[in-house]
Amino acid sequence: MARRKSYSTVYKTQRIILLIFFLTTMTALAIPLVMLVNRLLPGQYFPLVIILLAYMVLVSVLGSYLYLVSYIPFNLSSAFDPIKNDIASGRITGLEQFGKRITRFVTEFYNFSFLNIDHAFFQAPGTDLISHEDLSPVGEAMKEYDMLEKSSRLEEIVRAGKVVFREREYHLYILPVWIDEQWLGYLGLLSERRISRFFQNFLVEFEDNYLDDQLMHIIRISNQGK
Repeated sequence: MARRKSYSTVYKTQRIILLIFFLTTMTALAIPLVMLVNRLLPGQYFPLVIILLAYMVLVSVLGSYLYLVSYIPFNLSSAFDPIKNDIASGRITGLEQFGKRITRFVTEFYNFSFLNIDHAFFQAPGTDLISHEDLSPVGEAMKEYDMLEKSSRLEEIVRAGKVVFREREYHLYILPVWIDEQWLGYLGLLSERRISRFFQNFLVEFEDNYLDDQLMHIIRISNQGK
C-alpha cells in the first residue's frame, strides 16, 4: 500500500516559497541599487554593469547557501532511512557492511558546492579501515599516525591536515563517533575543498542524530553473534 507523504509535500512547498521569496527580494533590491548608481555616476554604464555583475555573484552565493541549508535537514532524513531500515530488518549485521554503506552514503549525499565529501572511510576498535572503495594508501597513513587511538581523544570534528590520494591533495577531517560517554570509532572524510566551520557543524549533526545510535545497534548485534 502506498504511503501518504503529506509532510514531504508540505516541506517541499515551504522550500519553494522560501526560494521564491529570496529571489523576489533580491530582484526588488536591485532596483534601488541601479537608481543609486545612476545618481552617483550619471551616464556612466561601465560601473553600473560591474556593480550589477558583482551583485549577481553575491545573490548566487547567498542563494546557494540558502538552498543547502534548507535542503540538507529534511533530505538527509529521507536519504538515510534505507540504511536504518536495513539495520532494523537484519540486512546489515556487521561493521564491515555498515562501514561500506555509510561511506558510500556520505560521499553520495554530501555533494554540494560548500560541502563536498570526495572519499570517506570508517574505523572502529578491532577493525581495519573500512570503505566502499579501495583506500589502501590512506589506510596505511592512518595506521602510521595511529589515527584510531587519536580519534578517541577528540570530542568533535577536526581538520587533521592533508593527504595525497591518487595524485590529488585532500583535506582530511576526522569525525569521532560518540554515544553518551562511549567512543565507538571515527569517520574519516576527504575533501578537495576546505570545509568551513559552519558546514562542519552539519557533519557533527549527522553523527549525533543519525550515525551514533545506528552504529551502537550494529556493535550490539555483532557482540551477540560472538
